[in-house]
Amino acid sequence: MGGCPHFPFKRNDPLHPPAELRAARAEQPVLPVTLWNGSRAWVLTRQEEIRAVLSDDERFSGRFGQDGFPTVTEARVAVDRGERAFVGMDNPEHDRFRRMFTREFSVRRMLALEPEIRAIANRLIDEFEQAGPLQDLVPMLAVRFPSLVMSLLFGSPYEDHRFIIECAVARHGLTQSPGEADRKARELADYCRRLIEARMIEPRDDMVSRVIAEQVRPGHLSVEEFAEIGAMILRAGHDTTTNMIAMGALYLIRDPELAARLRETPADIRRAVEEFLRFTSPVQFSPRRVARVDVELAGVTILKGEGLFLSLASANRDEAVFAQSDSIDIDRDNGPQLAFGYGIHQCLGQVLARIELQVMFEVLLARLPGLELAVPMEALRFKHDMQIYGVHNLPVRW
Repeated sequence: MGGCPHFPFKRNDPLHPPAELRAARAEQPVLPVTLWNGSRAWVLTRQEEIRAVLSDDERFSGRFGQDGFPTVTEARVAVDRGERAFVGMDNPEHDRFRRMFTREFSVRRMLALEPEIRAIANRLIDEFEQAGPLQDLVPMLAVRFPSLVMSLLFGSPYEDHRFIIECAVARHGLTQSPGEADRKARELADYCRRLIEARMIEPRDDMVSRVIAEQVRPGHLSVEEFAEIGAMILRAGHDTTTNMIAMGALYLIRDPELAARLRETPADIRRAVEEFLRFTSPVQFSPRRVARVDVELAGVTILKGEGLFLSLASANRDEAVFAQSDSIDIDRDNGPQLAFGYGIHQCLGQVLARIELQVMFEVLLARLPGLELAVPMEALRFKHDMQIYGVHNLPVRW
């Protein structure tokens, strides 16, 4: 391919990853790129190498903010250096903190929440119908649904969801100044600290109160450490699921035959969710790693201290793993998709996210069978300006 193209790449089609990733998979799967500050990094584009790196914690480090750790914006440097949750740690620290929260996101606990999650979905559809047959699905459903679920699970008051989303957007955006991104990251951690302190005085039946009883009071976890992890959980619980609800709804609107099939056979919605996750891969520029030693990947030598972007969107379109990878096919029987990552940093909340998506699509299909776009595709504003990809608006009628 020659040279070191500037990264991140731009999408020519909002429903597909940048064309440079497809070309790299075929010609140069470990691709050297130039970043905003002129430094060199590498973009990995095939599932084989991405899985290998994500399962190799001896030769690659995921610790945020270290020398060589790659970023797509200057603002992200400040955010990475300020990250104190386990998402930005290596082992053994990563596993020590993560284990404190795995019970909260266990399959058993998440399945126990499903009836309440379904009730939330139906209540929101009630309000959606009452508001009239032309509404923007993003603010009314895609944003509110995961916010209400996180309020139920975590214990954050629902009325605070706009502030939480504002902080997540400032951290995940591509246009914020370093000062603004860092300030919003600190504000969300401070918010979580105040919530934790309130629950220490008046416990409730929520995640914050349980973690206080099981981890904070016995001395395993400090209030400050919990506040940082809590901020990470709130960001992830709001932002990614919101985008997948909106994108999945768009796919269903664009494919009436698929929508009709899923409406008649709801058991297939589980497969559809996996395919929508593969097709969208909303996390655009993570995971990231730094080589601890010189490493050879696909015939290329990556030097100690150099940074790597592991493109999950590209891995999920890898033709060697997924036949007809640029089309949605819920009957495909290929390898598992990597939208939630791989290895020790695999998404902690993926069981909850899957349940939320399955429930929302089932309720949406059953309750609003005539759902269609109220504007041309060209009027949709896709999140080219965000690290978590999705759509800003989705006006619909039914």
